[in-house]
Amino acid sequence: MGLHARLKTTTAPQHRAVERLPFFAALRAADAVPTPAAVTWLRALAVVHAILERGLSNARGLPAGLWTPARARLPALLDDLERVGATSPLSVMPAIVETLAVGGRLVGDGADPMALVGALYVLEGSQAGGALLRPAYARCFGVEEQTLSYFGADRAQAAATWSAFTSALDALSLRPSEADRVVASAVALFDGLHAVGAALLPYADADLLPHIAAINPEAGNHAIPERPEEIALALRAGRAAWDRFPYLAQRYGERGLRFTRSDSCWLVTLAQLPPDAALRNLQWLRKVLVGVGLPTVILEEHLREILVALRELTLAPGSSTRGYELFLTRVAADRARHLSASALDRVARADEALLSTPGMHVDSAALLVASAWVDERAGLGGALAATRSWLTDASRFSPEWIAVLETLLSTLEERRP
Repeated sequence: MGLHARLKTTTAPQHRAVERLPFFAALRAADAVPTPAAVTWLRALAVVHAILERGLSNARGLPAGLWTPARARLPALLDDLERVGATSPLSVMPAIVETLAVGGRLVGDGADPMALVGALYVLEGSQAGGALLRPAYARCFGVEEQTLSYFGADRAQAAATWSAFTSALDALSLRPSEADRVVASAVALFDGLHAVGAALLPYADADLLPHIAAINPEAGNHAIPERPEEIALALRAGRAAWDRFPYLAQRYGERGLRFTRSDSCWLVTLAQLPPDAALRNLQWLRKVLVGVGLPTVILEEHLREILVALRELTLAPGSSTRGYELFLTRVAADRARHLSASALDRVARADEALLSTPGMHVDSAALLVASAWVDERAGLGGALAATRSWLTDASRFSPEWIAVLETLLSTLEERRP
């Protein structure tokens, strides 16, 4: 028996069980499916696709011919969520809880390419059923069917894609233990999606709660403000910080923007903590961010935007902005300790000099490098390398650009206070 036939036979009971769930039965019957349930299902799929596709992109030893980043379906899901106006962060929370359990298992499977293949089989196979239910989804959201892109817009193309995928499966030369892992992971994902679907309908009003998955499907389960006005200000502040540093878009793209949005929501919740606890959380975040190439000056800008917004809002009882203020004071002290006024002037002149270099440019690049240099001096090891490696990459920037930044760093080292 080929791998495709074995997968189809083994997962048939789970497949039928999912189809019998009230949510999908209502869709097939053209019954009124509550919009929050349908939106939550799309969000659940976005979480699963985000984690699986990230794992597939990073996997070593993934069999050729099964998947490429160009076939990622997360962008289509995110586009659909935007098109249907899913702006409310409210989701059917029991379904989101089950989704996070599925995501956790997928994260664990990331070290095993065979497990990822099994999960991919389930999601690729779901496209055929999704295409049949596409008109029902469109009715749920009150949109034209052709505006939805995730659920098989072209059934003939979907069938051809599925045929090519299953042929690639059957062409694999796997050891029995590898094939067993493929099948086991497919069964596990079907079981997980069954748990998600079972939680969608029926639901109680009390089950509709804000969750960060509505902002970023890869954000896990971290805190989000409960009040809509706080979520709105968090998103505005995150966008302002993002726009202030084009480096973020150039280096991290749309995925970076999603994390900026979800991080901003989490940052706003810190106002509910005692100042010392908020400060500890901010210090932890600073260390995490500088390690992935986000110098502290970016977090500073973000926090200032949040402070401005929070001061225009009546805070919930017990909330305080003191933790943010303590953090910003400490960061300013780090900068003053390591960068003199004349050094700051050299940073500004370097940013001006960069404008005249040929090729690609990044606004405030000298400021970013100097901030990373301060982070390194302040004891955050690896901070400078994480930023410098990208901003002085010869495959991306001209020799003249790189020379300006390297000269700046040499000058800072020579003249540090």
